[in-house]
Parts: sequence; C-alpha cells; structure tokens
Amino acid sequence: MKKIMLQMMKEGGKDINDILDMPFSFFMELVDESSKKNVKKSESMIDAFM
Repeated sequence: MKKIMLQMMKEGGKDINDILDMPFSFFMELVDESSKKNVKKSESMIDAFM
C-alpha cells in the first residue's frame, strides 16, 4: 500500500491527507487493480518463455 500511496502522490499530485480521506473500500479497489499483473497467454510453452 505504501508503494501505491507514493505513486498517487507523485503522479496524481495528491496530498497524503487527500489519500487518507478516501473511503477505504475505494482505496482497496485501487490497490487490487494496481497489484494485478499483466499476464500474456500463449499457446505453447516455448512461446511463453521467449
């Protein structure tokens, strides 16, 4: 969560107080979205490792 808070402060120009005033459920949705990895699916094992 610290990484996301710092990223929001840097990119969004948010103050730490603005972030802490957000509803907790909304903040956790942002955390879940940012923690998802972009997974590329491939048909073969060879393509997956190249």
